[in-house]
This record gives sequence, C-alpha cells and structure tokens, in this order.
Amino acid sequence: MIFEAAPYLLGTTAAVYALLLAIYFVTGWLYYSNNPARADKIQPGRALSAPKVRRDIMQSVRSLFSIALMFSIGHVLYSRFHIGFTAWPTSVGSVAVSFLLSMVAYDTWFYWMHRLLHSKLLYRRIHRWHHLSLPSVAWSNNSDTLLDNLFLQSYWLAAHLIVPIAPTVLLVHKLYDHLSGIIGHSGVEHGGGVCWPPSPMNSVTHHDQHHRFFNCNYAPHFTIWDRLMGTLHKSHDAEVKENLRRRRLPAVQESRTDA
Repeated sequence: MIFEAAPYLLGTTAAVYALLLAIYFVTGWLYYSNNPARADKIQPGRALSAPKVRRDIMQSVRSLFSIALMFSIGHVLYSRFHIGFTAWPTSVGSVAVSFLLSMVAYDTWFYWMHRLLHSKLLYRRIHRWHHLSLPSVAWSNNSDTLLDNLFLQSYWLAAHLIVPIAPTVLLVHKLYDHLSGIIGHSGVEHGGGVCWPPSPMNSVTHHDQHHRFFNCNYAPHFTIWDRLMGTLHKSHDAEVKENLRRRRLPAVQESRTDA
C-alpha cells in the first residue's frame, strides 16, 4: 500500500509546490520594495544587497519544495492511511471553526519552535541563515534551511493528524500563511486598521522588529503569545501605530510610485 500511494504523494507534492511557487512569485513581485528612500519604509535608508536578494529567491525555491512535501506526506497519511482525527462534517460553521483552530494551533507551534531556534544551541546551526536578510524584503519569507523548516513548517504535516480539519481547509490556511508571510517580510506596513493595537492580529512591523531586535515578536499570526510571555517588543504598539499613520501621508502616496 505504501508503494501504491507513492504516485499520489508525488502528484500532491507537485500540485502544492506549484501553488506555493505561484503565490511566492506573484505576491513577491507585487510587494517587493527595496528602495531605501521610500517614505513609508519601516527601516528608512536601508536596502538589502542584490546578492542577498538573489540568495533569498534561490533558497526560497528550494525551501518551498520541502514545505510542499511535508504538507503532502501529512495529506497522504490522513487520506490514504486514515491516520489522525477525522474532520468535522462540512458546514460553514465547521469550516470557520476548524480554520480558526488551525490558526491558533499553528501560532502556538510556531511561537515555541521559533523561540527554541533562537536558543544558543540551535540558532547558529539552524536559524541564522534567515536572519542574514536585514532589512528583509518580500522575497525573504521562505529563505530558510531544511532543518529550519523541519522545526517551523512540520506543522503542515502534523496538522493533518492532530487537528480535525478537512485537507482543503488546511491548504487554504497554508496559502493564507504563505501570502501573509511574504507581505510580512516586505518592510512596508500593509496591515491596515485590522492590525491597530491592541488588535491581536500581527502586522508587518511585528516581524520587522523581530529581524531588527532578534529576541522578540516570535509568533506568525497573532500577538497573543508574545504579549502573554513578555516577548513583545516594548515599542511594538507605538511603532505599529506610527507606521500605519505614515502610510496615510500624501508624501507616502507619491513615493510609492518610485518604490
């Protein structure tokens, strides 16, 4: 049965990989800005070097394959080998609840794994590569090592087995995470009013501070874990508000055409 499932695994991996690549290149192209003079840039006056931009793109293409493979292995274990919790019967309510449950579960998984990767034992060996991109740009989101992905992105394998969620809904969550992660590395505050503190929703500023200040702001979707554990940067709320205000200034509107 394992060998019979191999073609299905390969086909699923190829399909998920193609989706992730398409979103990466379209969203990256739309949100890429490396102009240090841009008025609404979170880190004004700074730009990522061209070699590092190319490095991030090449590494992301490799990284996304490993993420697609992990997602697909989980899908095959669930759908072909019937391992894990059965998804709730499909309804508007069950889809919404399971999506939110997966958001909370991933936020928890990522927060604690991310903190672990910032420990002295693991940081230089595994996670340092991602932090070499400073300031980050939209292409930096998936510039991670394989080991890094085994810690942070293995959720997409495990979630098929531990969360009662339909595979299609889980895929939509992954695509949302992918899209928001790319925008979250763009270096420009695109969050809008939904991120206005004390909203629990993460902003671009949240992760930009993580790259700048290192030991803070670990979670991907929400600020809840960072607030509870005291790892939210002390200037987070004030800076989010300031960056959102700067996006509304007339000078910012003009500078976007030069980004």
